[in-house]
Amino acid sequence: MGYIIYRHGLIYAEEYKWDEHFEAMVANIAAGFIQNYDPALERCWIAERDGAFMGCICIVKDTKRDNAARIRMLFVEPAARGLGLGKKLVQLCLDFAREKGYAEIVLSTQSILVPARTLYQKAGFTFVGEEDGGYTPWNSKAECWEMKL
Repeated sequence: MGYIIYRHGLIYAEEYKWDEHFEAMVANIAAGFIQNYDPALERCWIAERDGAFMGCICIVKDTKRDNAARIRMLFVEPAARGLGLGKKLVQLCLDFAREKGYAEIVLSTQSILVPARTLYQKAGFTFVGEEDGGYTPWNSKAECWEMKL
């Protein structure tokens, strides 16, 4: 989890000029995953190539909706982008959520993350609206997306 936090913080600082508050948000998500992990209903996948970290994604029970899962911490290394890894990671979450009987999947993202937003849309997620209360960088808006299963 520490490496996931580190890579999120480093790459998003380089690519989007996001500060330590973003890294802290990812650290809080990772801590929540560790502290509340339910192996029957939650997962985290790490993608590697020849032992090198290429990306990750987690799926957890959503704490605000009944029978809903939430995608967390999708990340694809710059060197792995364009290879279909993001699509595969999202599909792992969709398959897992269906297998576990979740009724829907929700996720939060940022408006500036166009490749991620495009990936979610192609996977069948629908933009629900802007969100308040979480981390919102200066150059983006927090968004909520969902999919009924």
